[in-house]
Amino acid sequence: MKYIIILFSILFFSCNEKAKNPYEDFNEKVVEFAIENSNNKFIELPNLYDLLSKEIVAKDGDEKLILVQILKKKGFKVKDWERGNHPLGPRIIVLKLKKDNCECEVLKTYYSTDDLPNEIYKTTESIRCKKAIQ
Repeated sequence: MKYIIILFSILFFSCNEKAKNPYEDFNEKVVEFAIENSNNKFIELPNLYDLLSKEIVAKDGDEKLILVQILKKKGFKVKDWERGNHPLGPRIIVLKLKKDNCECEVLKTYYSTDDLPNEIYKTTESIRCKKAIQ
């Protein structure tokens, strides 16, 4: 009986390892997949942000893109950025990053929702990477 209790204790504590945030882990895997495949096709993450946004970030310096932060941790540097609105469509922020011969583009899109009086936006991010021709 003593051995069974010891065995269960060992199993309990060994399986009780503190896990990373599953969303962060998933986001990092998506970025890694985009880099490894470098097929120049967008991967859009429509549920990257938990909440609907009530406003579009006014200042470029305050704008945060989750996928860009992951790329920066991997050593990518921002080479270019754009911001604009499509006529009667979403607001888009585009950042282009580069590391060695890999170029990635990240889009943050604010889509209007049906809740027009409150101007609530659904926010997504997309990523695509390609190998640069040298």
